[in-house]
Amino acid sequence: MRAIPGIVFIFLISSVALSEDLVLVNGVVIDGAGKPRFAANIRIRDEKIADIGTFKPGTDERVLDVRGMVVAPGFIDIQSLSVAAIGKDSGSETTLLSEGVTTAVLGSDGTGPYSIEDFMHPFDEKPLAVNIAMLVGHATVRRQIMGKDFRRAANADELERMGELISDAMKQGGFGFASDLQQEPASFSSPEELMTLAKVVAKFGGTVVLRPRDAKEAVSVARDGKVPVVVLDADKPTLLEIDRARQQRVDISADRYSYPQLVQDKGVGLERAIQRMTATPASRIGLRERGVLKKDAPADLVIFNPMSLSSGLKYVFVNGAIAIKDGEPTTARSGAALR
Repeated sequence: MRAIPGIVFIFLISSVALSEDLVLVNGVVIDGAGKPRFAANIRIRDEKIADIGTFKPGTDERVLDVRGMVVAPGFIDIQSLSVAAIGKDSGSETTLLSEGVTTAVLGSDGTGPYSIEDFMHPFDEKPLAVNIAMLVGHATVRRQIMGKDFRRAANADELERMGELISDAMKQGGFGFASDLQQEPASFSSPEELMTLAKVVAKFGGTVVLRPRDAKEAVSVARDGKVPVVVLDADKPTLLEIDRARQQRVDISADRYSYPQLVQDKGVGLERAIQRMTATPASRIGLRERGVLKKDAPADLVIFNPMSLSSGLKYVFVNGAIAIKDGEPTTARSGAALR
């Protein structure tokens, strides 16, 4: 794209202007939807993408020139910070941002709270550096209902009460249910227990995130529970089982991608790799407003030089605020507690 004429100036980003509106010019957009890249400007206003296309900035608008760089949606990480660490370890948030993660889905290890609102409310008043979304945890509800007597299958009454806790969590804004079936206490659950709880999640349009005992169990939950399933840490045999199930239209997938893998993986096109870290996890978890760059979407963005991926990210925006500038974290804490 040719240079923008007129009375505009390159926006010199300072710590006092982290959340100001601006226009990104001369960038190459990979929108996350898998489409070919295209040249475009992006206007950020009121924390959202106000325009995206070949428009010219106004003479009074602040401008950031990102010539030669790719502008893409912020990455969505389903295997993020532990629930225990969030808000207590800013270094973990910085690590996520440095890898382009703007939305962290918490609780994939099965430890997410069943009282979603109680957990999330403090982050409405004191935001984090990244957005967070929550999965209610199998381990949490099992310990709550069964106490120390969890080394056995749950009975019908216990299953009903677990289901009630999960139902309440989904009503409070949970995006799904997570279980690490390889670790206590979830490892003591029966397949019937897992299926019963998955069907509760399905009623709310949620997603089940699993570290399964075996691939067939995960496929069974997705097929018979009629619920989307995301499998974590899948090995090659599990991936093959998932591929076979998907060919039969079973709603199951594996989550494996991250920015370090993007840097190392030379066999996947950049558009496809970004889609796997943005639109794909957003659709799997039900983050309908995020994962694709489009007008009126929250301004979660990553900006990087495609010729030097290993050098890291130049800028990261979270809800329109600059969280990474010139590869270094800022003081911005503009993340939202999503539900």
